[in-house]
Amino acid sequence: MVRGDPVERADALPNRLSFGVIGTGAIANDFARSLRESSRCRVTNVCGTSAEKAREFAARFQLPAASASLDALLADDAVQAVYVATPHPTHERLASAAIAAGKHVLCEKPLGVDAAGTERLIALARAAGVFLMEGFMYRCHPLLRELVNRLKSGVIGEIRHVRADFGFAVPRDARSRLFAPELGGGAILDVGCYTMSFARLVAGIATGQPFAEPDSLRSDGEIGPTGVDELATALLRFPGGMTATIATSLRHRLGTSCTVFGENGRVELPNPWLPGGERHGRNQSFDIFVEGRELERVHVHTETGPYALEAELVADSLPATEAAWPAMTWGDSMGNMRALDAWRSALLARPASINEEIP
Repeated sequence: MVRGDPVERADALPNRLSFGVIGTGAIANDFARSLRESSRCRVTNVCGTSAEKAREFAARFQLPAASASLDALLADDAVQAVYVATPHPTHERLASAAIAAGKHVLCEKPLGVDAAGTERLIALARAAGVFLMEGFMYRCHPLLRELVNRLKSGVIGEIRHVRADFGFAVPRDARSRLFAPELGGGAILDVGCYTMSFARLVAGIATGQPFAEPDSLRSDGEIGPTGVDELATALLRFPGGMTATIATSLRHRLGTSCTVFGENGRVELPNPWLPGGERHGRNQSFDIFVEGRELERVHVHTETGPYALEAELVADSLPATEAAWPAMTWGDSMGNMRALDAWRSALLARPASINEEIP
């Protein structure tokens, strides 16, 4: 059993951090709920699309303050960092405002809707000297760190291939953020970004780097009637010869599993994206299959939920402006966004519309 909560440093008490939450939707609720368990991070303020929603959110989680506007939240000296939990197209604007106000930023993935926006945001954080991290929660979890350690040790030999899926099925709603192009809809931006980031991470480990960029990408899938990708697959090839097949969907239950294949075996992860199988899980595991050996199941237990661990990683990263690998560094976020741009472009160049008959 691996225990994954941070160990208190001998030279100082662990950093403590107060967050203001921007947004009042499902992910914002998950974040605030999880931070109630943290002894080092807390939510102290919130703003949403209306003052009423902010007040309701603050009452639900017994926060000391609720702000009627973004400006009011950013003017609150008790807010040291912000968590941006709004739809994708608003990320750049909201995170930029927080950076300008001198607040540290944890922004839900993706940082922007394209590489250009992501680059602008990183440049602002660099110039201001404030922390900025793209909120891939799984990259902050000890399960991922344990996987990295096992792969680097050569437990399955030379890494040759990755298969990563993240797909679910929801009713099509042209007004929802998942299906509306103007809200950054589509499977690739919503959850395909996880599969791409995982493949790039493992490809980096295979070549002794933090991450690697694909040198070829082929894609296929389905474009729905609202104009967003509802199913997308990609075949990636990386320098050194490692390959990956990744898939994502809004309309098909593809599952949430990953497998890393090596010369001598494989590692299977049932659900790395939501550690524990749900947003507040405490127990997670992965299986190692090596030729000629019994199955090894690696268990990881944490005392707090994944969002609390993510927030505490932000606290522990300060005063640095970037998180430490394997969390998302700025270079990793830029590479991932460029790869997502290429994936979307490749799919849109040859879309298989679900409303067309394919010969």
